[in-house]
Amino acid sequence: MGKCLRYITANTDTEEQSFPVPKAFNTHVEELNLDVLLQKVDHLRMNESGKSESFELLCDHKEKFRDEIEFMWRFARAYGDMYELSTNTQEKKHYANIGRTLSERAINRAPMNGHCHLWYAVLCGYVSEFEGLQNKINYGHLFKEHLDIAIKLLPEEPFLYYLKGRYCYTVSKLSWIEKKMAATLFGKIPSSTVQEALHNFLKAEELCPGYSNPNYMYLAKCYADLEENQNALKFCNLALLLPTVTKEDKEAQKEMQKIMTSLKR
Repeated sequence: MGKCLRYITANTDTEEQSFPVPKAFNTHVEELNLDVLLQKVDHLRMNESGKSESFELLCDHKEKFRDEIEFMWRFARAYGDMYELSTNTQEKKHYANIGRTLSERAINRAPMNGHCHLWYAVLCGYVSEFEGLQNKINYGHLFKEHLDIAIKLLPEEPFLYYLKGRYCYTVSKLSWIEKKMAATLFGKIPSSTVQEALHNFLKAEELCPGYSNPNYMYLAKCYADLEENQNALKFCNLALLLPTVTKEDKEAQKEMQKIMTSLKR
């Protein structure tokens, strides 16, 4: 199998009204051509520590490449990265909204580009964190719709199955009242099962063995819910072999310790 990248975690156009950026930001901008820029940006964001630098590089080149599709979806993705890295609620909201606007523009320009749909889905998810229940449901609907389009266009991308698994898992745990509310909005009750969630997490693992700590955590959760304790423990143990790099990795490891404790009772 080809080398697969481990997943590392990514209303009006207010791009100009930005949060303070490092002083060195625009003093000297090295003009890169598009291909070199994209390669550099992708390489930098493979590490948590390079994500801010990757974002800055894109900001420096936005005037030049803002209408290039490959630039547009990466710029939206970078706003998603900044949302993940930020600990300030207002900042998070700011990054999520701009990123969603950028990714929506990208979809309108390139409706057959799976990456545009992927990052639009992710950023809808981020924006929904700041909304009331009705808008949360609305964004959840958009998330699912665009995730499904992305899966059709990028069927070998493990990140998509991880996201779909998380969606299915969340829906399987919705309360009756939340389902009723969604049905009122969309005319149908969202339904999913732990088995469907499991199927998607397994698909991510099949496409990229050792995909991520969070994927192993959800596999363990699904198996624990299904009372298949041996399988749940197997994935907890596999997770212990993975490096803990991101904030999400650390949270997944903590959650896994809890699962292991409860399984051994």
